[in-house]
Amino acid sequence: MFKNLRQAQLDAVLSMLNFNNPSDIINSQNSVSVSAPGTPGNSVKPLTIADPQWKVLVYDHVGQLIISPLLKVNDLREQGVTVHMPLFGDRHAITDVPAVYFVQPTHENINRLAEVDMQFSDLSRHLYESYYINFTTSVSRDLLEELASSTVQANAQSEISQVFDQYLNFISLEPNLFTLNLDSTYQTLNDPNSPDALIESVLEKITTGLFSVVATLGVVPIIRCSKGNAAEMVASALDGKLREHLMNGRNNLFADNASGPRPLLVLLDRNSDLTTMLSHTWTYSSLVHDVMEMKLGRINTVVEESGHKIKKNFDIETFDFFWQKNAGNPFPQVAEDVDSEINRYKADVEEVTKSCGVDSLEEVESDFSSNAKTLKVAITALPQLTERKRTIDMHMTIATVLLKAIQERQLDVLFSLEESITRMTKATLLETIKDPKKTAEDKLRLFIIYYLSVEDISKEDMLEYEDACVKNSVEWSAVKYVKQVRSFSKMAASTNVAPQGAISDGFLGRFGTIGSKITGRIMETGVTGGFHDLIAGVKNLLPTRKDLPATRAVEALMDGSPTDEEFLYFDPKAQRGSANAQKLKGTVFHDAIVFAVGGGNYFEYNNLQELAQRSSQKKRITYGSTNLVSPKSFLSELENLGKKQ
Repeated sequence: MFKNLRQAQLDAVLSMLNFNNPSDIINSQNSVSVSAPGTPGNSVKPLTIADPQWKVLVYDHVGQLIISPLLKVNDLREQGVTVHMPLFGDRHAITDVPAVYFVQPTHENINRLAEVDMQFSDLSRHLYESYYINFTTSVSRDLLEELASSTVQANAQSEISQVFDQYLNFISLEPNLFTLNLDSTYQTLNDPNSPDALIESVLEKITTGLFSVVATLGVVPIIRCSKGNAAEMVASALDGKLREHLMNGRNNLFADNASGPRPLLVLLDRNSDLTTMLSHTWTYSSLVHDVMEMKLGRINTVVEESGHKIKKNFDIETFDFFWQKNAGNPFPQVAEDVDSEINRYKADVEEVTKSCGVDSLEEVESDFSSNAKTLKVAITALPQLTERKRTIDMHMTIATVLLKAIQERQLDVLFSLEESITRMTKATLLETIKDPKKTAEDKLRLFIIYYLSVEDISKEDMLEYEDACVKNSVEWSAVKYVKQVRSFSKMAASTNVAPQGAISDGFLGRFGTIGSKITGRIMETGVTGGFHDLIAGVKNLLPTRKDLPATRAVEALMDGSPTDEEFLYFDPKAQRGSANAQKLKGTVFHDAIVFAVGGGNYFEYNNLQELAQRSSQKKRITYGSTNLVSPKSFLSELENLGKKQ
């Protein structure tokens, strides 16, 4: 298998920071391992050069978003980056150091960098010793000529050391998760009033982003896509872009893996499954994304401490051991693991303090100069314990916020209803719509899922549902749009329940005692807010394992199943017209890149990861989308489209 996408992008960024000379990069000897006892070490091993060249890093907004999940301030410093600043920020001259630029190839950025007529252009002011210009994706000939002309006019041509196309125009959030961070793509691509130029621009951005993904991995994929939609247009454009690049003998980005195994790239159109985007889910990452609207790994929330509401920001790091372990787990299991991690932490703290002959970690920190043994512990154990404590406290706070939302919005009830949505009675649905304890947003999500899941609803029942929604302040415009989607293509929203062993009563019984076990821990860690009372009211639910439509399609395509004929086939390495899906019958793929055109979410991502993990042969599935969209945001897009009907 080739590298995971995040590691490949990280390596490319580190090479860029070292002036695109990867041979200078070596493993740092000062890596810090942050992991829970009994779990595999999740070592943060930054790469560095033996004698780093000090430099300045300048980025635009997109460049910053790409780098932020990969490298933190300390990591940048190890690469010799002493200062990192935004392109359009107020920057002063540092004339004795080189500058590495990481920006989009846009007219505005070129002007800021080199336009002579602009008072604040960098080259005209000669801010740095030399300039290493890296574009997030390929720069057009017109912009390159504009840069060259402005550089000559500024008499700065000797200061330009490099100009590189990096093909890194995507954001890696996890080893197998990425996003193009393109907002409202579903609405744009499905709005009949969208100008052709806007649609073409969005499709070009998607194609360019996917080209960056496969170029970073260094492999030419076999492309499969659903028919007659935006996914097909992207697949065709990407196939053409890859063919054009392969025909160019110079600077072949795929030369190193020309004869290696090729992954499958599956492009899915969001219209083929709207239900997944609106579902009330019960796994940790999906709940965080839904309730707290996590954006690019950043969580903004409000918590109560000592009777006061306080805004807090959390970043989900790639090496967060708790997130790695629990992101795809059901929330009851996560709540139990919080308690387990607190117990492990307390046991480790007790072991450290005993070995140092003190009563607390504070004494170790304040008294480490008294003997060599304490000093060794302070250097090795304290940073790890401090980081574990920070991580556990963060997830304790997140869990508390989720539990409050579960109780206030009755998310456990909604999840339970959706688990058996096709068996829901008319009376139950009307009762839920009229329930004043549930939010209008949650009611609308439930109704749309019901509408897309059942075979047929009579006109009389539909009028009754609409009347109930309107009387209970539930916006109906989204339903109007969904009706239109269904009229074009009847959606198979129901999912197949895979056979599995019965859930043991033991786990559910243990979950019933979680509240009492965690209550004491919360008081110790300073997290308050009635955690015990909240969790006592949450239903003891574990989801049945279901394969979402995307997962079923990907499984068939990776296994070379005959049922995959509804997907078009593109092979950029084959002669035009010779590509034939029949050639793949029986071909098993071990690597797949799945991309949702129009938006994706953690629910779909986790479901695909479950497929990879349960496969008899080792498989890797990398998931990406135009954007990771929360249910609230996606519902807003549906409502906007419905209002234009």
